[in-house]
Amino acid sequence: MPRRRCAGCGRTAPKSELVRFALAPGEGRRRRRAVLDSAARMPGRGAYLCAGQTPGAPAADCLELARRRGGIARALRCAVTIDAELLESTGPTTFPVSR
Repeated sequence: MPRRRCAGCGRTAPKSELVRFALAPGEGRRRRRAVLDSAARMPGRGAYLCAGQTPGAPAADCLELARRRGGIARALRCAVTIDAELLESTGPTTFPVSR
């Protein structure tokens, strides 16, 4: 079974446990839009994130880490924007406080 690395947390997992992002087709060259590729059939490079509680949606923590660290842009090898609607739909993120 093919394995991929999460662009957020860095965990390596089977593709079935991850959701794929790809570049939206037909947009400008400057800053492109990363969209959720639920069927995993869009052409080109893909960026993977751990699957969340909602089927077909990324885990909120991994999405936030990938957004903050630039993991999706690095995996897709271009500057990207992520739909605000997707960011809001994953809900609030909570990170454990280390002491």
